[in-house]
Amino acid sequence: MAPKERELYEGALAGHVHGTEDRVADRFADIAATTGADELLVTTSTYDRTALLDSYARLARIAGL
Repeated sequence: MAPKERELYEGALAGHVHGTEDRVADRFADIAATTGADELLVTTSTYDRTALLDSYARLARIAGL
């Protein structure tokens, strides 16, 4: 990538949260504490429907559902 493309790409990734359940839960807690939010909007995207369902299940566990 050209430097400007890399800059735009990395800027687009800012705010993305990914990783283990513990890492994501910690990051969500940090975001909520920093912003004072009492809820977070989460979106996911993948063509792999099995992975998407797994992601939703992990999010549900993090949320205590």
